[in-house]
Amino acid sequence: MLYMDCLVLTPVLNQKHWHHHPLSEWAQQWRSTLSERLGAVGERSSWWPFVWKWPTHIRTWLTSFRAGTHQFSPMTTYSFPGETITVWCYLDRLMIHCLLKLLKPTFNHVIPVECVHLAGPNAVKTVTKAIRMALVDHTFDYVIRYDIKSYYASIHHETLLNQLRDHYQDPILQHYFNAIVTVPIDKDGYLITPEKGIPRRSALSPFFGALYLTPVDAIFANREGIVYRRFMDDGLILISSKKRYLKTKKRLFKTLRSLKLKISPHKTYCGKLDTTGFHFLGVKFEVLRSPQSQTQAPVVTLHTRTYRRALDKVQAMHPNAVHPVHPQRYLVQWATWWSKAVRTNTDLILTDWIAYAKNKPPDESWVGECALNQRRYKRHKQLLLSSY
Repeated sequence: MLYMDCLVLTPVLNQKHWHHHPLSEWAQQWRSTLSERLGAVGERSSWWPFVWKWPTHIRTWLTSFRAGTHQFSPMTTYSFPGETITVWCYLDRLMIHCLLKLLKPTFNHVIPVECVHLAGPNAVKTVTKAIRMALVDHTFDYVIRYDIKSYYASIHHETLLNQLRDHYQDPILQHYFNAIVTVPIDKDGYLITPEKGIPRRSALSPFFGALYLTPVDAIFANREGIVYRRFMDDGLILISSKKRYLKTKKRLFKTLRSLKLKISPHKTYCGKLDTTGFHFLGVKFEVLRSPQSQTQAPVVTLHTRTYRRALDKVQAMHPNAVHPVHPQRYLVQWATWWSKAVRTNTDLILTDWIAYAKNKPPDESWVGECALNQRRYKRHKQLLLSSY
């Protein structure tokens, strides 16, 4: 029986230690954050009945969570044009949020450092820097960039639960893991219990996605002549020789088969690392080699897909009748963020985006031109002020 606010696992994952943590505070913060996001939802939304029950039920909910007696409800599916989503009820979202807060201190002891996506979007900057330095310090002749086909939908429940049991010995945690992974899905009144697949819209899904591919991480981590990084189901392996490449490719496909996963053929490349380079996490790496010195210099730029996503974001703002300053501000923030990732000038990224947008109707390049001119005007104004 749990007599403290919640359980936190120590770095020795086969033992458990009880500590006092502000579980009630976590719940209040979660509610405040969601209230700001859902403040304008319709009166028929299930959010309002949940909020009305909060003052009288929150203590009971958290007590049930600590005791391991919370029962998760079936997930509900909602269909939209071109998309069908599966969501938890708000009470279950709260319980999953609390569970995530409890598990976060253990991530560094469960997930290898080669898997970086749990660190958030800024991990792209860290990975880009690591790949750049690896290409400067070593010569790689082969590359494997893999992507898993329908990754979330392909995760096998029993395999994932076995992995969770290996790391977390507490019976209450195991009970919750089993309930969350194998939760039934309500589809038009019919309850379906699939044997594979986890919901994408869940706070624990990134953790489950990170854990499921740790057998792949274990094979290629700290291997001589190999550089390996993974962001969710996107993996990159740089290999120094053909012999290592053939062995690496064989072991990769064998491990993925054991996990009941398939490679996405359109997003995967295995082969020689030539001058055209490769792309990973929205960044393109080109390798320029000098035959005289046997050295290589990486050229790091943004991939065209990254420009496309920014253009899609700008186009999506117009139907909402936002002020023109909003897409301009977004583009500046986007270019500034990526300039730090690829270590280049923000204006240069905006210029490249403008050139890309001009060839993609409808022409939205004027947004980037306005943002770029505004940045130049501010710099010019600052120079004038500093001269006095």
